[in-house]
Order: sequence, then C-alpha cells, then structure tokens
Amino acid sequence: MSFPIFVQLPLAIAGDIAAHFVSRDSVRFELVQTGIALVMLATFIILLICALRIWKWVRGKNGIAE
Repeated sequence: MSFPIFVQLPLAIAGDIAAHFVSRDSVRFELVQTGIALVMLATFIILLICALRIWKWVRGKNGIAE
C-alpha cells in the first residue's frame, strides 16, 4: 500500500532525524520516527494557528506596520 505524498514526506524527514539518534535496525526506530513526526505535525499546526500573530509581530518589528 502506498501512502500519499503528504504522509510520506514528513515520515521521510522524521526518519532521517531519528536515524541520528537511533539505529535504523533498532526495534524502537519506528517508535522514535513516529514521535518525531508527531512533534513536527504539532509544531506545524501551532505555526498555522499563530501565523497571523507572528506575521503582525514581524511586520511591526521592521517598522512597516503602523
């Protein structure tokens, strides 16, 4: 079964990050990879929720906004 690209890409990135900490042959590799993918997903969702506030802060910091 093939996963869509929006599932494969985060898991591939999480797998590369997890490989720095746990051997790919380890029993816990999939657990660490899933944990890293969940942290990435949570970070992405938080950034989406706070995007407008962050955008206003960045614009105000540069003096562009009122």
